[in-house]
Amino acid sequence: MSTSLKSSPVMARDAFTTAVITATISKAKVAELEKVFSKVYNIGDGLNPDLVIPDHILREADVWYTNWIGIPGVTSLDQVPNTKAVQLSSAGANKFLDSRLMASEEARKRIKVCNASGIHVVSIPQYIVANVINVYMSMPMQILAARQEARWDGYNMPHHRSLIGKTVGLLGYGHIAREAARLFKAFNCEIIAANSTGKRGADIGYVVPGTGDMQGSIPSEMYSTSDESSFNEFLSRSEILVASLPSTPNTEWLLTKERLARLPVDAVFVNVGRGDLVKSSDLLEALDREDGLSGAVLDVTDPEPLPQGHPLFTHPKVIVTPHTSSHIAKYFDLGADLLIKQAEQIRQGKPLLNVVDPEKGY
Repeated sequence: MSTSLKSSPVMARDAFTTAVITATISKAKVAELEKVFSKVYNIGDGLNPDLVIPDHILREADVWYTNWIGIPGVTSLDQVPNTKAVQLSSAGANKFLDSRLMASEEARKRIKVCNASGIHVVSIPQYIVANVINVYMSMPMQILAARQEARWDGYNMPHHRSLIGKTVGLLGYGHIAREAARLFKAFNCEIIAANSTGKRGADIGYVVPGTGDMQGSIPSEMYSTSDESSFNEFLSRSEILVASLPSTPNTEWLLTKERLARLPVDAVFVNVGRGDLVKSSDLLEALDREDGLSGAVLDVTDPEPLPQGHPLFTHPKVIVTPHTSSHIAKYFDLGADLLIKQAEQIRQGKPLLNVVDPEKGY
């Protein structure tokens, strides 16, 4: 997880005066930014291949708010001599870190790259809870019968299941999982969580006010993915397993067929992290096994995108969405709120939030 790095030197309190925006935000949000910065250049969509940013703006800019590609069309540090930070609208920073601009050691030292980790709590946790309820209420089957077959079939539908008393296992306990924990707790679920250390910790980085689990106190127990026996116990208790892990060498194919088999009978699996956590073939086997999964909710897949005709699309126990769990109206406005928070941090003599380690990429 990216953090507000303690080792990062605090910038001068007047470091941010000129902001350049290359993400599509509302007029109201532009007006908010104009109250925070001396100058705001709202350039337009940075993904537009025809976008040209005037040289004087490139020279003036000291902070940018961009989409996932970073500063568009800039290949040299000399073009942006005053740039001190780039606030991305995405949780991932690899695209910008791999750009020609950020290739040099000098650029990586001078420009702080901050991701948007934290803003997705307004959409993804609700997606998680909503779709677990969809599985528990057999909604895909009922929608199919009504919409495609236009028939009333109440007698042949399975009985609904209740969330009350169920154990929700959160694989990864970052911003998204903490907000999911808070929401599931409202349904009287028991919450357990697993991370690499098995230890609780305070939430760090950007937190949308009123969301999450700041002190990490909601889970009744914490487990370690680095300890096989601890991880196995976590899986054996997770009637609803929610994965929100990034893609790293340690998480790639972490959920093997053997580990999926440790889940309770009729468990539900949700993946909103990265598709390379589990192989589709292993997931299909777990879904088809008599004592296996009762459902899966997949916003990320192996491979991604799924090829047309892949069996996960039409499996009766599966809900597949095309990596859209974070898609929410005025998404880029949420990232602009984080830019405003960054300006507050600097003016209060505090370090930036969500600073990405260029070596790790997160």
